Amino acid sequence: MPTTSSPKLKSKFLRPEIIAKISRMNFAGRKISEGTVAGSHSSPFKGCSSEFSSFRPYVQGDDTRHLDWKVYARCERFYVRQFEQETNMRSCLVLDRSESMNFASGAMSKYDYARIIASTLAYLITKRGDSMAFSAVSSGLDEYFPPSRSAGNLVNVLNAIASIEPSGSTSLAPAMDIIGAKIKRKTLIILISDMLTGSEEIIRSIRTFIKQKHNFMVLQVIDPAEGELPEGGKFTFVDSETRERVTINSRRSADSYRRQFGDFVSGIENSLKNCGCGYFRFSVSPHPEDEIPEGLFKAGFSFI
Repeated sequence: MPTTSSPKLKSKFLRPEIIAKISRMNFAGRKISEGTVAGSHSSPFKGCSSEFSSFRPYVQGDDTRHLDWKVYARCERFYVRQFEQETNMRSCLVLDRSESMNFASGAMSKYDYARIIASTLAYLITKRGDSMAFSAVSSGLDEYFPPSRSAGNLVNVLNAIASIEPSGSTSLAPAMDIIGAKIKRKTLIILISDMLTGSEEIIRSIRTFIKQKHNFMVLQVIDPAEGELPEGGKFTFVDSETRERVTINSRRSADSYRRQFGDFVSGIENSLKNCGCGYFRFSVSPHPEDEIPEGLFKAGFSFI
């Protein structure tokens, strides 16, 4: 399997210290309640069933609920039903590269933080031997790599994550519809985005994926400064995508803005969870080596 020491896998967004910290976490002792990105484990979300693949002989420790009694009646031997996720878990990473992701109040932009998350997941999914696709989206589908579990695919994905820069307006729903047409089998879709888009449209699109028996996880990336107005008087804000200009008196509007932004973010979280979508919110931090492993752990990912 590929390792971070391989020169082909060098990327400033694939951080060895993050991989090392995740490896040290005691995922093995954790009761999986929401998810796993690992082909040899259960469905990634509680309540989601797996697709039947084949039979295999029963071995001690197998879940007896998967015993097939019809097969036993024919041959008097115990066989269990083997599910698709036991042999290969298909994942599709979707990275929002729209211009709004380029915002940064500190040393690191939302997009660079998202690139670290995406690179980490790409490496760990491939390391587990699972099949991974990758997409970069803005107002449409800008880049797509079909699912593969090869080391070459990982190198190509890491290079794409490192080279594709933020550009374009945010319109995630049409891009997700295109991705949906490319997915032929049950897949775990992981969308990494600030979600500063038409929330009704993207949530409607995600509901469609879930109705089609796909699993969906949204990792929202927010800059801490986005929830507050700067202190002072009047400020003119320029939309990074539309170039629209709005002048606001921060003294008068700070409380109202803080409340409305909080309601917006909470509304997205509640809507996603209500439709069966996994969700976790990252706040851009100067210490991604600490925050990203803990965040993935809390989101329900396991890489054992």
